[in-house]
Amino acid sequence: MSGRVLEQVRNGNLDVGYFLAPPGVGPVLPELMHRELTQFDYHVIAPAGWASRVADTRWSSLAALPWIVTPEDSVHNRLLASVMEPQGLVPQGVAQVDQEACMLDLVRAGVGLSLARDALAMAERQERGLVVAEGVRIPCALSFIWRRDREHEPVIVEALEHWPGSGCLRASARRV
Repeated sequence: MSGRVLEQVRNGNLDVGYFLAPPGVGPVLPELMHRELTQFDYHVIAPAGWASRVADTRWSSLAALPWIVTPEDSVHNRLLASVMEPQGLVPQGVAQVDQEACMLDLVRAGVGLSLARDALAMAERQERGLVVAEGVRIPCALSFIWRRDREHEPVIVEALEHWPGSGCLRASARRV
């Protein structure tokens, strides 16, 4: 999970990493730096046959439905909290998982709602008939992160020099 990568970069177990957060936010730790690589949306997905249950796309209505929730350091948790908490809402969690594949399996099994990246949500709708809540999107950004005190190290400088051109960072971000 990107939240765990954040901690590993922070404590020096990783030199650099990738982190997911709302656009313009990045990791909010003073010892870390980041560079946004790309942006995409997350969508609310529901089991096949739930179109009528997610027809009311107000967050207050969606929060009352059963949700497959994730740990606090998960991007799914942080993104969902970013739209629900300001409204005083909490998703009605019925299961907690920490892997996207498990979330999809539970949505397919009819357990509840989840978030999914745009390409994945559309593929699941097309291939398995999952419902994508119309007009509900949460923007997200993929960022490259590193420790501030290491920003002048050659490997980090070299990686950053490939941005914003068509170098390795941009190409790998599109495939995530």
